[in-house]
Amino acid sequence: MRLARPAAFLALLLFCLSPNLHAQSDKDKLTVMGKLTRVMAIGGETSGWAIELNPVLTVQGKQVSSIEVVAVDAKKLEPLENKIVKAKGTLSNASGVETGQRPILTLSSIKPVKEKPVKEN
Repeated sequence: MRLARPAAFLALLLFCLSPNLHAQSDKDKLTVMGKLTRVMAIGGETSGWAIELNPVLTVQGKQVSSIEVVAVDAKKLEPLENKIVKAKGTLSNASGVETGQRPILTLSSIKPVKEKPVKEN
């Protein structure tokens, strides 16, 4: 009984603070455009999908030409494979033994972009 009251207070405090702990700022939101491709890494340290960026972006102080993407339903990405897409999501970090620390874009939306036809002279 002695621990019940402090435990209840701690649970209430954590419950009240939890929205602030998980709140993400606008700087963590990112919109990118590029070609959606499949990727592989030793030991399966990848989501299996990346966007080859066009143009190259600076993410967390580093120039990146591609960014790994994570989708709630990865099967929805299959029809977009090798197509130019515009993707929006939340930027985070992932780390692995072989791949090290890398930026990850957790998708909130992704859609194909129609490529403009190239004029020939």
